Amino acid sequence: MIKVSQLKELSGSKIWEPKGFSLKSFSSVGIDSRTVRKNEIFFAIKGENTDGYKYIDNVLKKGIKAIVVNTSKIPELKRKYKDALIVGVKDTTLSLGELAGNHLRRFNVPVLCIGGANGKTTTKDLVAAVLSEKYKVLKTEGNLNNHIGLPLTLLKLNKSHQFCVLEVGTNHFGEIEYLCRICRPNFGLVTNIGKEHLEFFKNERGVARAEFELYDYIMKTGNGFCFYNLDDKYIRAYARKNFISGDVTYSYDHKAEFTARFKGYNRKLQPEFEARHNDGKYSSFKVSTFGRHSIYNGFAAYTAGMVFGVKLSDIKSALKNFKLQSSKRMQVEVKSGITFVNDTYNSNPGSVEMGLKSLKDMKIKGTAHIILGDMLELGSVSRREHSAIGKLVSEMGFKKLYTFGSESFHTSRSAKKLEVNLHFKDKESLSRMVLSGLKKGDVVYVKGSRGMKLEEVIDTIKSKVNL
Repeated sequence: MIKVSQLKELSGSKIWEPKGFSLKSFSSVGIDSRTVRKNEIFFAIKGENTDGYKYIDNVLKKGIKAIVVNTSKIPELKRKYKDALIVGVKDTTLSLGELAGNHLRRFNVPVLCIGGANGKTTTKDLVAAVLSEKYKVLKTEGNLNNHIGLPLTLLKLNKSHQFCVLEVGTNHFGEIEYLCRICRPNFGLVTNIGKEHLEFFKNERGVARAEFELYDYIMKTGNGFCFYNLDDKYIRAYARKNFISGDVTYSYDHKAEFTARFKGYNRKLQPEFEARHNDGKYSSFKVSTFGRHSIYNGFAAYTAGMVFGVKLSDIKSALKNFKLQSSKRMQVEVKSGITFVNDTYNSNPGSVEMGLKSLKDMKIKGTAHIILGDMLELGSVSRREHSAIGKLVSEMGFKKLYTFGSESFHTSRSAKKLEVNLHFKDKESLSRMVLSGLKKGDVVYVKGSRGMKLEEVIDTIKSKVNL
């Protein structure tokens, strides 16, 4: 519940309140005119692809009674809309963050933030699933991890919640620090450091600097502790320099507070690991998500569960019964004897490498058909990184590669000695070519950045395959 008094507390706010306006509170906040509900406050936000001000007329016709706009808009709007509460602020996006931060301060709820180059959304969901065995958890839905999504999540916080698990994302320096100022995390976990958003961060050291803004905030405020994955060299180096009493370390390969060993995969390539406890004994845990990266995501969730007092049996149950929210996040499906691996949620060099290694771990009866699209936001190193992926495909012994997108041409060009190595300018031709070579026992693996929309390819192939 968001009170009108909270809107009046926003920095520099100016209020136009119609005569006889009696509402004292609203259920929540909305920014999308298509989904905002009658009892919510509409924030008019101007973004890269849309302008909330264009839809004020629509939302007020839906019965919305309160809007937050730029102060300069008040004179015009109060003449046109005489029944709505109009709140004017200097910047609606910053005020959304301020409102969320103020709202959080009304509750005594611990906040765990999760960042990292790869695996942060799945890790966040796994951690939330584990902690939900003991606590009422508010978590980031999907990957709404930016300066808009994080505040919207916090504004759903209510008295029933006992724990908050938030995902924090970044593609510019300072973004995670800003998000931390809003949500004031008590605990921070960075999954790993990899080659993400190199257009802005230049290299992995830049990525580490951006992601470690989470750790830096917790170190500076001194009101919590950090989780360190010592299997990542950048995180290991940060921990070596900054570790303080109370911080938590976990690792497969290095000495840590929590250690584990990998046992193997089931037929769906879902991993199982054994974690070592203080008494020296091991317990086995199955993670119901696909691929090698799940070994690390599941272990991080186990560690969080142990630290926050979740029963061992409940951790096992949560990891085993976990279901992914997104239909585009590493989904595995068998149809007509063909195994389809849909990994089209996002893509960067590290996640492609992990996906290919996962594919190599599979016991494939037939042939692997690898479909790769562009990895976006790599900037000046894009050609080099796409070429490196092509070389990796060759070195790992794969035989059939299909690429799509202007940058992925370099992937195709650098992949040598393959039986099939084809680059396509349209998805229909690509889909037809893959279909023509499929046999029972084959695997179709599809990977690309969200902007490439390669789920269209896998959907087309699945709809037409009939062996």
